[in-house]
Amino acid sequence: MTSDSQPTIVIAGMGPVGMTAALSLALAGIPVTVLEAGDDLSTESRASTFHPPSLEILDELGVADELIATGLKAPGFQYRGHSRELIAHLDMEALAEDTRFPFRIQNEQGNVTRIIRRHLETMPHVTLRYNAPVERVEMGRDKAYVFLPGDGREPSYTADWVLAADGAGSRVRNSLGIAFEGVTYPERFLVASTTHDFLEDFDDLAYVSYIYDPDDWGVLLRTPKHWRVLFPIEQDETDAQALDPARVQERLQGVIALDEPYDIAHSTIYKVHQRLAATFGLGRVLLAGDAAHINNPLGGMGMNSGIHDAHAAVQAIRYALDGGDPARAVETYATVRRDAAAGDVQQTTQKNYDEMRERDAAQRTGRKSEMADIAADPVRLRAYLRGSSMIASFEVSKRRMTRGLTPVRPAGQLPAGRRLSDLIREGAITGAVLDAPAAASVAYLEPHHAQLLADPLHTVTAASVAPVIVGVGDEITDAAAVASATVALERSDAAAVELADHGDTPIGVVAAAVAAAHATRRDILVLATTGPFADDPVVAAIERGAEYVAAGADLLGLVGITDLADLHAVHQAVPQVPLVLVTPPGVELASLQELMLAGVRLVIAGGRVATPAALLAGN
Repeated sequence: MTSDSQPTIVIAGMGPVGMTAALSLALAGIPVTVLEAGDDLSTESRASTFHPPSLEILDELGVADELIATGLKAPGFQYRGHSRELIAHLDMEALAEDTRFPFRIQNEQGNVTRIIRRHLETMPHVTLRYNAPVERVEMGRDKAYVFLPGDGREPSYTADWVLAADGAGSRVRNSLGIAFEGVTYPERFLVASTTHDFLEDFDDLAYVSYIYDPDDWGVLLRTPKHWRVLFPIEQDETDAQALDPARVQERLQGVIALDEPYDIAHSTIYKVHQRLAATFGLGRVLLAGDAAHINNPLGGMGMNSGIHDAHAAVQAIRYALDGGDPARAVETYATVRRDAAAGDVQQTTQKNYDEMRERDAAQRTGRKSEMADIAADPVRLRAYLRGSSMIASFEVSKRRMTRGLTPVRPAGQLPAGRRLSDLIREGAITGAVLDAPAAASVAYLEPHHAQLLADPLHTVTAASVAPVIVGVGDEITDAAAVASATVALERSDAAAVELADHGDTPIGVVAAAVAAAHATRRDILVLATTGPFADDPVVAAIERGAEYVAAGADLLGLVGITDLADLHAVHQAVPQVPLVLVTPPGVELASLQELMLAGVRLVIAGGRVATPAALLAGN
């Protein structure tokens, strides 16, 4: 262990997020000091589900095997009804093509921090300091100053970077004046841990099971030592009443009635929060985990998204330490990870929460039927699991981090691909009408038009106020040609390259083209477009879209699908990327607000008829 000399990096908090980041930095040979407010690692029982992307991260750090060996492997999860009957079993083996870990691991979060600590304690450039709560952090021009209790004007640490992983009540965040925006709901959860084995009471019970019950919904969750049961608490019930042993016993007996009392190992109450820090980065400080975002626990996404934060934060810090622009590092991390927390984690957990407590009988019946249908359909099941297991979210985060930290031009000049990405993320695109580009946010250039240009493409992109999307033609069947075209388009400052299938193009060929474009691009986006070339265009779009997104597409274009219900079905099945709606002239569309709610973030209306000259008209 090193002495308390001035470290390069200071991490506040020894939870799973802080410790994951610390080990990642240490393995890269970067000196790191980790500060913990308590006198040891926390033993509090909180998060216990590790999703596949988190296992991928921990495997890269050399700790996944031990976590898996000491935990329970959950190969799927279930939805059960009022009478505890099975509604749907979602088999995570459907993710075998997406991850080396097509399962969840049930293990206490305290176990992963102890596993990581054993590794850190062997590293000479790591300092672990206990009883060291961070009081505040102050900004310098290119440093951050970390103050502990008793510090006067001189800080305990001067750091190149600070990672705040000090929890929902983060003193680092508060000392910097960063707002923690959102709500704390009046609803509360009771979590009771029991040694009773519910496997004896239910046929083929999964280690994670959600109970749909309008009167007493809940979650059954297995950990290595206990079963945890999560219940909602009545609003007129006090904490003391909810925690009364007799009342806890009553709630457990409501799950399955036993002749004898349940053995209750532990019970606690959690409040329900949905909050986001106003920014995840300021100066030389990055916020991660609960310090940056908190959400309700349905879906097990809180700790996992924090581990994803740690992965991205280390990537940003290493980029800056290697000579990259520190401001770009902060901006990229803060934008990408806040978007993931807001658009993936919070929306998904809120949806889970709303569905679990739904009281309308018709809505509940419809949801049960939908889940049973998803479980029975391999394509829909894979798409659903990619979302619920956070694979899709993490893939998007990794792509955006890499793109954001790979500049293709001098600092200060924002690449067209990033401009387009920002427009889509901010919801600023109101349409892309090519025969009236002055009113459009994005311009579209078809393949045959690009080939007819008298001037080089960069002349068009330079003259166009709007970012330009350019389609690739017949060379889509040649992955090498697609790769070359992508590089050329990016050099010409195109915002996106479109790869469109034509019905007779095998899905694998288009996916290979998408993968080739994805592998060679830096900032340019990859738009994969599919048309109505089947008896059921929605099913075909879902099948093809899932393959294209898995290959690396940033956007999924849809031709001929305009019905809101159909668009929503595609978005629900392939939620990882925004939808781009491509329509011929004269097609009546729903309002932009309705389209956005169905997942559409860009409309190319009246495209297919424009000429290259139209891109310059009005500019």
